Amino acid sequence: MKLAYVDSSVWIARIEGLPNYRKNVNICLQELMNAGWLLCASDAVVLEVLSKPHKDNNERLVRIYDRLFEQTKILKSFPNVFKDALKFSQTENLKAMDSVHLAIAKHHACERFVSTDPHFKNLKSVLSIWIDLKSR
Repeated sequence: MKLAYVDSSVWIARIEGLPNYRKNVNICLQELMNAGWLLCASDAVVLEVLSKPHKDNNERLVRIYDRLFEQTKILKSFPNVFKDALKFSQTENLKAMDSVHLAIAKHHACERFVSTDPHFKNLKSVLSIWIDLKSR
């Protein structure tokens, strides 16, 4: 099974973004699934995505994300995640939380990293799929 790690920015754009953003994200994710990729997220993605809706007591949005993540393979953290993330923060020039995402993706053998954040555009350790929200 081919695994594609989907970053927090993608899920947020898909659920909360402008209609054009949602369209671009949906097209990209559908193309991946049609090509046999299994969409994955992690506990770190769930934390980032759900933090604001929980803080805002937005139960409707929490339920939407809960349903979404029930249909997504959730990759678990692992004992050396922060040690590995530290290496990625240096080699890929990423912020701490971004390097945690990459460490989890690499640990679980994800072959693609999907994001809308430009700083993930040119990853060296995994092939990135950058969704340009303004195009398509």
